Amino acid sequence: MEQKKQQANRDREIVRIVETYSDMLMRIALNRVNSIAEAEDVVQTTFERLIRRQPRFETREHEKAWLIKTAIRICIDAARKASRANVPLNEEIAAAYSEESFELLDTVRQLPERDRDAVYLYYYEEYTIREIAKILGEREGTTRSRLSRARQKLKAIMEGEGYEQVL
Repeated sequence: MEQKKQQANRDREIVRIVETYSDMLMRIALNRVNSIAEAEDVVQTTFERLIRRQPRFETREHEKAWLIKTAIRICIDAARKASRANVPLNEEIAAAYSEESFELLDTVRQLPERDRDAVYLYYYEEYTIREIAKILGEREGTTRSRLSRARQKLKAIMEGEGYEQVL
């Protein structure tokens, strides 16, 4: 009887986590992969690992950081397996965003992956530099430099494309 209660509690917790973080993980995955289907696979694999490994989280922030790190690692693994060809954003992704956000996403996707992750976590998920450094497993100074260089790269790209107001 006690085991059934524990399983029911665990099931409710998994449902809460899925409902809370699915959209965020999808955005992170879309930032790194080339199609909605691949992004959905990343999210599903992330939740499968959660269920299989059953990690114990100290806080909700720890929980969120674990999910982000896991999703990024899965994206990296998928990229290693994929062809080295540079595939442009496809029509599925374009349909999921407004024209303006699509242009910005396309511009951000031109950055190297680590820079892209830092930009996404800082501007979209509103993590601090300290939190991003911890998630990405690097020093705060490295993260700060990464964000600064990424901003400069984005500015140069956007100015080259005729944007008037930039970062």
